[in-house]
Parts: sequence; C-alpha cells; structure tokens
Amino acid sequence: MAFTVSEFKSNLASGGGGARPSLYEVSINNTHDSDLSFGPTSAKGWSGLLVKAASIPPANIAPLAVNYAGRAYKWTGFRTFDNWTVTVLNDEDFKIRGQMMDWMRIISGKLDGTRDTDYGSPVTAGATAGYYEGNATVKQLGKDGEVKQIYKFYNLWPTELAEIAVDWSSDAIQEYTIGFAYDYWGHGSVVSAS
Repeated sequence: MAFTVSEFKSNLASGGGGARPSLYEVSINNTHDSDLSFGPTSAKGWSGLLVKAASIPPANIAPLAVNYAGRAYKWTGFRTFDNWTVTVLNDEDFKIRGQMMDWMRIISGKLDGTRDTDYGSPVTAGATAGYYEGNATVKQLGKDGEVKQIYKFYNLWPTELAEIAVDWSSDAIQEYTIGFAYDYWGHGSVVSAS
C-alpha cells in the first residue's frame, strides 16, 4: 500500500492536529483540607499547586501464569494501578510542601506514634469517611482550550515527598516530585468519568 505525506497530514488534521502534552490541568482534593488545585489553567489560578509535569495513567493487566504439561501459559490476571507522580514548582513560602507534609502526618501519625482521635472517622463538610484520602483529576485540553479527555484518580493519598536540591551554581526555580498511591482511575470526556 502506498503511503503519502498528504494523506498523513490530512488524517492528523482531522484529529485536531494531535494532542499537545503542555495543554493540561491537574487538580487534587482531599477530605481533610480544602481543595488543592494546580496547573497552568487552574480555576484557582496560581494559588494552588504549581505542577510542571504530570501524567495520564497507564493501563495494566498483570498476566497470570498457569503451569500445564511443563509449560507456563499466560491468562489475564488482575488490573493493577501504578503510583502516580507529579513534579511541582516550589513556592518561596513552601506552602504547598507544607500542606503535603501535613497530609502525610495526618495519615501516618506523629513521631511518638499517636494519631488524631478522628483518624479514619467521617469528616465534616460533606466529605466522605476514610483515612483522609482524596481524588485527583487530569484534564487534557485541546488547542481551543476545551477539555478533550478527563482522567480521575480515586482514593488517592501521598506516599512520597521527594527531596529539594539546593545548589549555589543554579538559579533555576526549585522543583520536587510528589508520589501518590490510589485505588483505581477512570476516564471519559465528561467530569463524571467512571
């Protein structure tokens, strides 16, 4: 079959010209604090987390090996969900890093091993019960600014707050990563992705 550049360009143009990795919005909320929103087009502007990079989650189905007659045959196993990582630009007040550390302290308790008395109990203001888990949303935007795809992470909580490098030879804005564990994700073209 012959391949032409004009056919390729025509197919790409009919799909909007291809998705851009820099057009996105990320938001996170937890059941303890008010919503934390971040991203270049966040409704809360730059008052929330400043995400330099995030990702659309991978889809994994682990193979289940079954041995028969000396051979291993692979069957479809369970769906697995990798941890999700975001890269954040640090603000001079360390406000966002402080909020993440507070969230992690609520989950893990204090250094002496004690926890808040309401740990794991229903939270006020209409939030769901749980161990201060939250949800996150990644919205892929088109060049027209419209939301094209939405990915939502459910029962999310921070697992890792990475180091921040300090260096006299650098004048760049500090950045660090935050790792999150979650139960599952859903996607769709509307906010109620399931």
